[in-house]
Amino acid sequence: MDLSLNKRWAPVLLALGSLLLIAGIACGGDSDEGDGGGSSSAAAPAKAAPAEKAAPAAKAEAAATAKPAAAGKSGSAAKDAAPAATVAKDAPAATKAPSGSSGGPEGELIRAFTTLESVYGIGYVGPYRGSATNQIGGLEEGLFVFEDGNPMTPFLIDTWDIDPAGTRVQMTLKEGIDWQNPIGYEDKDFGELNAAELVEWFNRSNATTNPESTYGDSGDFAAIFLEAKVIDEYSLEIGLVTPVYYCLPVSQFGCLSAARGVHKVTSADTEGIDWARAHHIGTGPYVQGECTPGDRCTMHALTEHWRQVGNVASITGIQVPEATTQIAMLKNGAIDMTVLDYKLLPDVVADGFTFLETMPGGFVGQSILFPGNLWEHSHARTAEPLEPWAGPTLEMDYPWIGNPWGHAGGTCTDGDGAGHDLCGNAPYTDVDNPAGMDDMEQARLVRLALSTAIDRGAINSSLLNDIGTPIYSEYMGPEYPGWDATRMTGCWDWIGNKITCAGTSEDVPWKIDDADLDVAGALLDAAGYPLVGGKRQGFEKLTLQAYAAEAGPVGLEVADTIMSDWARLGIEIEGLIEDYGGVISPRMRQRIQYLPVLKNGDVHSNVYPIDWPLPTVDTSSSRPGWGVGFESQPGAKWLFEILGEQDASVRADKHLNWVDYSMYWLQYAGVFQVPKGIVVNDRIKSWNGYQQHYSNVSGNPEFIVLN
Repeated sequence: MDLSLNKRWAPVLLALGSLLLIAGIACGGDSDEGDGGGSSSAAAPAKAAPAEKAAPAAKAEAAATAKPAAAGKSGSAAKDAAPAATVAKDAPAATKAPSGSSGGPEGELIRAFTTLESVYGIGYVGPYRGSATNQIGGLEEGLFVFEDGNPMTPFLIDTWDIDPAGTRVQMTLKEGIDWQNPIGYEDKDFGELNAAELVEWFNRSNATTNPESTYGDSGDFAAIFLEAKVIDEYSLEIGLVTPVYYCLPVSQFGCLSAARGVHKVTSADTEGIDWARAHHIGTGPYVQGECTPGDRCTMHALTEHWRQVGNVASITGIQVPEATTQIAMLKNGAIDMTVLDYKLLPDVVADGFTFLETMPGGFVGQSILFPGNLWEHSHARTAEPLEPWAGPTLEMDYPWIGNPWGHAGGTCTDGDGAGHDLCGNAPYTDVDNPAGMDDMEQARLVRLALSTAIDRGAINSSLLNDIGTPIYSEYMGPEYPGWDATRMTGCWDWIGNKITCAGTSEDVPWKIDDADLDVAGALLDAAGYPLVGGKRQGFEKLTLQAYAAEAGPVGLEVADTIMSDWARLGIEIEGLIEDYGGVISPRMRQRIQYLPVLKNGDVHSNVYPIDWPLPTVDTSSSRPGWGVGFESQPGAKWLFEILGEQDASVRADKHLNWVDYSMYWLQYAGVFQVPKGIVVNDRIKSWNGYQQHYSNVSGNPEFIVLN
């Protein structure tokens, strides 16, 4: 979208809050990357040859004095893809199959990244972050893509089905789709993507079949898939953990929390593990060229491809940590595109650059997660005892964490109440609950008070200049399917039953009245934390962790605003910024994080079908893979109910009920969402890719059209 022309964006030229839109392979990621993946029309499969190698980009240190790059040319339009076989209810807009030129690749584009990762050629032994090749995109392709509202539109897959009992899925690949050779290895024959290769990718990636896997989607696979097995040359079968009829975690869109495409893993056997780590092999229209960790990496277009030839011969990603340097390089033509803090956009846009939405209609949001609310006693898939009462999140009586189990002063035993099939006792003695109120209700009121105190309107106005919208949960807000500002949640018990609203248990509106400190204060009073002398009695210091996540550095400024709002309630507040990938993510993975975190979970954005189940990682189902740090028994149950339901309208109702439950219990306090996009120069005419749930910039660079 051109900020200078569209009225919705005109206010951006006045004053913008900071935001770095970064694309990640999954919500736990921490780098500005895109997912490789699919696209539009298909030609007959053919062995591809790499395009002529483009000249390497100048080093970032010298780029500030470089001459502008020459403009490329666009070719003729490609055929439109066939429509999806099914359309989900209330599908988001802007999900038509992309189209792009097919006149052959030429020219070079340079894209700056704040952090450019190393190449991780085989994900199952790589770190929990994206490869530089995925940040740039175009190398991996999805088995399925999101088209016309259907996230399971076959792509690399020709046909697929799930048996009536929901016990297994069979998939048959398109034939003749080759693994593409990295630059410098054109003489090697890496073969084609067949069932044997796909089975190895599944089984080495899946945490169930390979507990040592560090693949970003390992837990998401484990929640759905058992062992994959070859049927014939192009067909395979995978057992399912429970019946699943709607979607599988194998779509470029990111259905069920997994968004990466297929890549060759057997190169570890044929070429050696070290070679395979450093050379990423996929089936896409771009191939890996020269890559230097933390410096630059180039992807080269193929001159032939089974579906779409890129217009740009080479795309080089370079690491440029400082935004001021990125802007200088944009202005002198040393780079062609980059993601930028929004507060820096006015001058950049005034100089003729464009903020381009590469997946129009997609927003990325940010919420406060309340980790430590672990309300599952057993693993949802394996029934393994989890014993949350023995973990660090319940070592103390944190006001925002509800304890449905026992404690030193009020013990529980297995089977002594609903949800207590297994039960245990936290080490503290709970002495601060008001008469007749349990710890779960007390903590719910605290979380509701904290959410009510947030001035979302001021954040959107002062930091985002009204280009975004408030959201009230990770699960729901304006621009989401099913949004209804007048809807109330109803009242729920913690194990997922609707109850009569009474006493402090009242309906929570989907659209909360922001910044109502009187209501927020009354909620804290009711929870047993009275205000005396300007300080909430019994409420120890609250630490908010903030992270420049998928919504970018603006989150750090938003965190300051939120902490100011909370301090006005009489709560002692401090902020804590730690490295997400190295510190917070491992704690979330291990379910030992107890401090609230301002970032986003696995919903990530507004773009999904309304009959989609909510994320696997919000339950124990993704263990031992990444999770958001809270879990609930009803969520674990509803996940598989929705997956196993064949009626789309029933799935949609169950989805909305789950939203109601989560908003009543305030598992998330939603804050804001903003459009996804990237700043580009006038060499780039358009870039319309498939909707990708976990990316802020399209992973389909083959659809870039040059002026």
